[in-house]
Amino acid sequence: MNIKNFKNLSITSLRRKALEIAEAGYKAIEIEKVIKERIVLSGETLKISHTHFTNSEIELNLSEFKRIFIIGIGKRSALASMALAGILGGRLSGGIVLDVKTPSFFQKIKFCKIRFFKGDHPLPSSSNIKATKKIIKLAENLDEKDLVIAFICGGGSALACSSEKELEESKTIINELTKKGVDISELNTIRKHLSEFKGGGLAKMACPATFVSLIVSDVCGNDLSNVASGPTVMDRTTKKDAERILKKYQLPIADYQLYETSKEEKYFEKVKNILFVCNQNAITEMAKKSQELGFSSKIFNLALEGEARESLLPMIEGVKNNEVLLAAGETTVTMREMFGVRSNFGKGGRNMEAVLGAIVKCQMSNVKCRDLAIISFASDAWDNSDAAGAIGDYSTIEKAKKLKLNPQEFLENHNSYNFFKKTKDLIFAKRKCFNVADLMIILKKN
Repeated sequence: MNIKNFKNLSITSLRRKALEIAEAGYKAIEIEKVIKERIVLSGETLKISHTHFTNSEIELNLSEFKRIFIIGIGKRSALASMALAGILGGRLSGGIVLDVKTPSFFQKIKFCKIRFFKGDHPLPSSSNIKATKKIIKLAENLDEKDLVIAFICGGGSALACSSEKELEESKTIINELTKKGVDISELNTIRKHLSEFKGGGLAKMACPATFVSLIVSDVCGNDLSNVASGPTVMDRTTKKDAERILKKYQLPIADYQLYETSKEEKYFEKVKNILFVCNQNAITEMAKKSQELGFSSKIFNLALEGEARESLLPMIEGVKNNEVLLAAGETTVTMREMFGVRSNFGKGGRNMEAVLGAIVKCQMSNVKCRDLAIISFASDAWDNSDAAGAIGDYSTIEKAKKLKLNPQEFLENHNSYNFFKKTKDLIFAKRKCFNVADLMIILKKN
């Protein structure tokens, strides 16, 4: 069971069913399970399957390569790299992994030759620079007889940072643009042009080696150039695009050193970028589970964006009796200022804010929510806190009344974590799944 407090949260039959659907989503993206199923070594042939709904695969004859390396960048890339190292065994020559957490058990794998580095996220630090430079050194010393298999995962945009200049500028931009509600595509466009590593930079450094990127998408629309700011994908954006975004959000262009990303085909001829896992893997299994439980299921949106507090409202208004609406995506929390002064905001993430926003709407509009269960949760179990997200329903409103809590006040203060902590509706989950952004469930019984 991935949801650690499943039993405590299952105080009604409807809640239990909603949580079973969420659990099905987690099981579909369990890292070790997915890798075992879709990366298979037979003799000297390594077969790697794409996402299960594409029915395609690549084959690599490992005997053709002198050396084999693993690179991991992003959230949960360490666990994924560990699982792959176990498959490759003694064939592995080495590797570098940069994650938000280093595995404590990697010594147990007999042939593990990977060096693990812990970086800071969402704001990078000198630790990130140290690890990124190790990856660059590895890449620049490859030749045409080398093979690299890389896990490129969400969070890699912040984790990979190649210089003090990039570090300084990234911190300023992330702080300023996050407050202004910038979307992830715009933010990553700027990140690409602040870096020699992102926007295809790693592919250029690794040329002429064979490079297979197993990309775990946490971005809406699965634009591979946006995942971790596309270190192995040819960038279609330009320096002028980055300048336009800075101007849009009223940041001084002259304060930042922007690079043009490489557009030369020769650097990408031996690069294979594969969509390995994405939110559709989770949503597909969640839909199946909904039907097993006797509900009709409908995928509302696989690229849900917008203000978190408002994101679930169209789903609540559109859900029918005995139906489950499912969505995935990445919403935004805009930190509002009162009279030009930033408030003393509380604690929470976009999933918790989305559920709290739905609860407030139900209260204000007198929407009948006795027959509803609402869940939004982070696939990597980290919703800007130790909680993965929250569940909300009529019992949440009743508990808030009993505790004399004002949901609207908690929402305005972006204090969703403490609201749901008091109502005991936080979802806690194990951190052993791929990061494919956020997953949402609206369930309505007859």
